[in-house]
Amino acid sequence: MSDESDSTNQNTASSDQVFKRVKAATVALAVVSDKVDYEKKPPYSIVGSGFCVHPRGIVVTCRHVLEGFMSKSVAQQIAKIPEDQRDKKTQLMGQVESITPHALFFLPDVSSDQLIVISSAVDIATAKTDFDLGMIRIHLHAAFSNGYPTVEIEDFEKVTEGMEIAVCGFPLGNHLLEQIGTITSSFSRGIVSSIIPSPGVPKEHLKGFQLNITATHGNSGGPVFSLRNGKVFGVLQRGIQDREGNLLPGLVKAEPIYPVLEHDLLERIVRAPVGQPLF
Repeated sequence: MSDESDSTNQNTASSDQVFKRVKAATVALAVVSDKVDYEKKPPYSIVGSGFCVHPRGIVVTCRHVLEGFMSKSVAQQIAKIPEDQRDKKTQLMGQVESITPHALFFLPDVSSDQLIVISSAVDIATAKTDFDLGMIRIHLHAAFSNGYPTVEIEDFEKVTEGMEIAVCGFPLGNHLLEQIGTITSSFSRGIVSSIIPSPGVPKEHLKGFQLNITATHGNSGGPVFSLRNGKVFGVLQRGIQDREGNLLPGLVKAEPIYPVLEHDLLERIVRAPVGQPLF
């Protein structure tokens, strides 16, 4: 009986560590204002979610979350590029009106009587056009002198249909705080319903994952991870609609994390000088 109890405690502790690590690395991507009545509402407005994959402060999210800070979408910006230059693998976007995104790290364990939130502005942003994926770099912060908290990436070969998973993020953004008082990120768990387009597909032909899980607006850009080890393989993208356009509960799509980490893009962002073009 003692051995069984010890085993249960070890499994619980392991599960706790999985959730703590993912939660520490999951951020709210928000508009931050210094002209707010703190007594009435928080000084930020959450647009979507993201998660840190490198201690330098490299955050993965969805492209459409980044577009929430822009006056024009990436597609609209590309449309302005001359046709004879659109076949380039990478494009440098011109000037576009935007609001600087901030990544918010919530640190609930620092103080027993207050919640600490670290805000860091974005200095570099890039996005995929063939996937709804984006990657940003945030400024260094003294609170993370040893590097930002990160998640690990799961090998695609270990992702299977039916595996138990969870997502982390900020469903409904500020509205969840207003309704029930939830401030930090929240979790939802489920399974991988299907690998898109089919199980056994090579990674280079992978299009995404169908998930049986609860998620909504604000979750976009959050990590999809294995409950077994906390490693991330997907980026929560959107809900699934019926024929009339109504969102179906428990049916969502996630983008694969792998395309945004290929072709040394991550290292380019890590090494890029502040204020200089990425390419």
